[in-house]
Amino acid sequence: MSQSSINIKGMTLTSAARKAARKSEAPAKDGERTVKTGAVPSHRSARAPLRSRALKTKKHLIETAMTLFLQRGYVATTIENIADAAEVSRASFYTYFSSKREIMMVAGHDCRIASWKLFEEFGTLDQDDLVPGTRAWVAKYFKFLEQNGGYLLMWQQAALQEPELRQSGMRGSLKGAKILAKSLRDLGIAKSEDDLLIRSIAIMSLLDRFWYHWWIVKAPFTRKQVLDNLSTMIVASIRD
Repeated sequence: MSQSSINIKGMTLTSAARKAARKSEAPAKDGERTVKTGAVPSHRSARAPLRSRALKTKKHLIETAMTLFLQRGYVATTIENIADAAEVSRASFYTYFSSKREIMMVAGHDCRIASWKLFEEFGTLDQDDLVPGTRAWVAKYFKFLEQNGGYLLMWQQAALQEPELRQSGMRGSLKGAKILAKSLRDLGIAKSEDDLLIRSIAIMSLLDRFWYHWWIVKAPFTRKQVLDNLSTMIVASIRD
């Protein structure tokens, strides 16, 4: 994979999604319905079992929407754009989703779960060999970002316009920070709960932002330089 490539669970690289996205170029009025949704999508399709064909259609809508979000931006992409590009009617779109915000939340579910599992895994590292263990863990986290970083960047853009996404994102980040804080405690880091949370959020922010500058913007550093320095910095910060 090249350094500028972004793959969101394989969605943005499918030829069907790219072809569909190219069909939607002109902006359209967004007739998006106003609904109340919580941290978990409230649309009936999120709770009701779907048949094979319906599942494929729902997945295709997510793939198409995510491709358009990357190409056009979240704000500039409308429900009509997504429906046209996916070659379905607006009524069909609303069969599966109540809004484009809900697509973001559904698509982000697996991403959040995967990140939480990585934060849990940090607590299983060998305390007596923490720098090499952290180095391997950072490499694994960057691999996760290679697969999900595009989605995370889109979420940040969308959250500027959608208060509910901001709130959901903060809840998800705090849960991740609490999981990572527990891992730090499991490694014998004797700090207050607030101190562990602050350090956990700092680690998450450091890795996410650095990955963006290195992988996307292409800062001129080798993988070895990056992993060596970040692992040493993280261990020094949590042991201080």
